[in-house]
Amino acid sequence: MKRNIVSTFFLRSTMLLVLATGYISCNVEDGVDGQNGVDGVDGEDGTDGEDGADGEDFVTEETMFSHKSPVTPLIQMSPQFGYVDAYTLMTTTDAPLGDNGFKLAGSADGAGFLKNESGDGYIYIVNCEDSYAVARIYLDENLNPVSGDYLLNSEVADYARQCSGTMWEKEIHGGSNDLFLSASEDYHYTVKGIDPRVTTPTPSADFGLDALGQFQWENAVPLPKETYSGATVIIGGDDNRDPATAMGQLILYYSQNGDDDLQNGKIYVLRLKQVSDGSGGIVDVTPDTMYDEGDIDYQTEYEVEFVEIEDGKNKTYEEMGTACLDNFASQFMRIEDVDYQKGADENARNIFFAVTGRGPNSGVTMNNWGTVYKLVLDDINPLEGKLTQIVSGNVSTEDSFKGDGELSILQSPDNLCVTENFVYIQEDPNSENRGHTAYIYQTNLNGYQPRVVMEAVVRQDLDPTNDARLRDIEYGALTDISDKIGVPDTFILAVQPHYWQDESFLSLDGHFFPDVGDGQDEDFQASQLLILKGLPR
Repeated sequence: MKRNIVSTFFLRSTMLLVLATGYISCNVEDGVDGQNGVDGVDGEDGTDGEDGADGEDFVTEETMFSHKSPVTPLIQMSPQFGYVDAYTLMTTTDAPLGDNGFKLAGSADGAGFLKNESGDGYIYIVNCEDSYAVARIYLDENLNPVSGDYLLNSEVADYARQCSGTMWEKEIHGGSNDLFLSASEDYHYTVKGIDPRVTTPTPSADFGLDALGQFQWENAVPLPKETYSGATVIIGGDDNRDPATAMGQLILYYSQNGDDDLQNGKIYVLRLKQVSDGSGGIVDVTPDTMYDEGDIDYQTEYEVEFVEIEDGKNKTYEEMGTACLDNFASQFMRIEDVDYQKGADENARNIFFAVTGRGPNSGVTMNNWGTVYKLVLDDINPLEGKLTQIVSGNVSTEDSFKGDGELSILQSPDNLCVTENFVYIQEDPNSENRGHTAYIYQTNLNGYQPRVVMEAVVRQDLDPTNDARLRDIEYGALTDISDKIGVPDTFILAVQPHYWQDESFLSLDGHFFPDVGDGQDEDFQASQLLILKGLPR
């Protein structure tokens, strides 16, 4: 605020006058010189105190939230999520665990988390995608890794890239046993159901759940037992990328023979009942016509149905593709992960799935950079519902208007984690990228308010011989462990640093896997697991 010039001058003049007056008043008349005072007498020294007792040695308190691995986290939180703390849980280069010298194999992906039945710790099950294996890691009460083994390895006859996975928990999903559902994407095409608590693993055994059918499975997600009481419902994604053989399907397995029937259900695939009219409106589909996600407008709701694949459990992979085409199943450009809203049982009727796209150089225009969909199933009949595309990367940075949820930076959405309030979208830019490493985004349940949570870190020093690129890293599962450990907003995140390769990482699952395509090269890769504290649920 500016002062009046005159007032300021007056104030300063007055202050100078007062100071001058004070100075003059101290020198009106010289006083009489005083006598020197008498020096004081020195006091006596005090008595020395007794030595204190020795203190106890300092001991660092062991907690859940500390680094368990010497390798720093291969992620960086964005400024908006700076309040979230990341701790290393395990890295492939860590010292071997237990009597069998367990080390974590490469490309950690789908995962599940359980309390140990003995009550003294936890079990973490994780797919090692590019090692064609499933690892089991025992953690103590403070989440310290203490031992591990392999429930599945690459010696199994129906070897496959083990992609996303979901833990069937008996208290949540039904039945009397927990079961880890591991999706098999390439080479063989059957979901594997593995006992996560088995005492003695048989890693080369047949775990195939034939009744779910043969697809390029990315995930198989059971709904809670009370979502459709008395029924078993599993939703899955098909990562098929070939339009000639029925591209990616959204799959539904349905049995009305109890909440844990994995043998006698029927197989269905999604089919649109309505599509865009090309001008922002909605029209009914033409019968016996093939539609794909290019016939869907962003943030528009369409009625859908699931159509049965007759005798689906007995069809080969090739026969399943033909049956999908014959039934005019609606096609998506590589469905990756599937998840449902947590919280109340009825929330689980809100299904979310990511479609990764193919990139602008693929020649397929229906979906270049990826999309995320929300499917709301009918309250009574899970074979009916309404579908909305809630997030889209198919918008250029030059567009003057982008709707909330249209992300011009999105590149190949892959894994999803859906909580009660948020959708976390994890990128896998292995094919093409938009000039940044893999991000994780948070949106609300309608795809709005997208924010970057973190980005993956490409460290050239970990493998100086490898010309690491921005796209050479992705995320595996983001698993909410809050309820089991009793600490809100706590997750485990798997990271796949594809660029980090070393011969010492080969065959950590206990089996030398001969080259299948580029399988042997993939088996050289590392993994990292992180604990995230404070991520909102």
